[in-house]
Amino acid sequence: MTKKLRMAALLLSAALFSQPATAEDGADAGAPGAGDPERGRVLADSCLGCHGIEGNMTTYPPYHVPRLGGQNANYIVKALKGYASDDRAHEGMHAQAADLSEQNLRDIAAWFSGQATVEANADATPPESGIYCMSCHGVNGVSITTEFPHLAGQHADYMHETIRQYLEGERSDISMNAFLNLLTDEQLDELVQYYASQPGLATAKR
Repeated sequence: MTKKLRMAALLLSAALFSQPATAEDGADAGAPGAGDPERGRVLADSCLGCHGIEGNMTTYPPYHVPRLGGQNANYIVKALKGYASDDRAHEGMHAQAADLSEQNLRDIAAWFSGQATVEANADATPPESGIYCMSCHGVNGVSITTEFPHLAGQHADYMHETIRQYLEGERSDISMNAFLNLLTDEQLDELVQYYASQPGLATAKR
C-alpha cells in the first residue's frame, strides 16, 4: 500500500467512526427488530416486477436494477426511507416507498434479506484501493454492520451509477464522498469489477 493510500484510509476511518449513530441506522443503533418475511413476501410482490427479473435494466440511464436478495434488511429499510423522503431521487422508487409503514418496510426488507446467503471471506484479495471500502463493506464486499450495503455480487453498472450519483452530488454521504474523490476512474472501475465478481447478492425470486 502506498503512503498516500495508507494516510487517506486512516483519515477516512477516523471520520467514519466519529459519526454518531442515528435511529435511521437500523438495529445497530437500537432500532426495532427484524420484520416478518412471510408477510414481506406478499408485500414485495410489486417490487419483483423490477427486482425479481434477472438482467432487468432501467430505461434511462440504462443500468441493471440492483440485486436485493441477501442484502442487509436494515440497509434496505434505510434506503427505502431515503426514497420515500426524496433524499434519494428516483421517481419510481418514491412512488413505491412513500406510503409504506415502518412495519411494511421492515417486513419487505426481511423477505429480501432472506433470499440469499451472503458470507464474509477474510481470505479474499481486494485491489489496493479497496482499503477505503473495507472499514464499511468488508474485505469481499460483505458489510461489517447492517447499516451498510453488501457489495459482493452486485451489478457492476449499478455500482458505477451509484458512484456517479455521489460524485455529481445527487447523493451525499460523508464517508462515500470523502473516498470517491480520492480515487481515479481506473481505481473505481477496478473496485467495482472486484466486488461484482464476488459471490453474494442474488436476484430475488417469487
